[in-house]
Amino acid sequence: MPTKTLAIASLMLLGMVAYSSLSAQEAEPTTKSEFKGRLPAYWGDIVTNDQRAKIYEIQKEYDSQIDKLKAEIEKLEDAMKKEFASVLTKPQLDRIKEMAAEEELRRQKNETAKKAAAAAAASN
Repeated sequence: MPTKTLAIASLMLLGMVAYSSLSAQEAEPTTKSEFKGRLPAYWGDIVTNDQRAKIYEIQKEYDSQIDKLKAEIEKLEDAMKKEFASVLTKPQLDRIKEMAAEEELRRQKNETAKKAAAAAAASN
């Protein structure tokens, strides 16, 4: 396998691993609260209360269908990631895990530095 192709495949898998770890963190089980509609940008000032109510009702009807499709997309993306990983060798997968761990450490350091800078700015 040419080095360039290997590098591209590794970067793609690294991105997927990082994305899936972030998604897993963000996808903590939450109970879906009562549906709350939202108007598209710029609509708030021009629609009547009756129109607003109708738009929210339409959104509510589509909301559960959209949630089901999003869940299906997530399942398909997970299956795709597994197939991607099956193409690589064990050393390649190990290296990608190392790279993802290094990136996570870098991200955490940046986040800590940002918080420290914000705290320093707030104290001035």
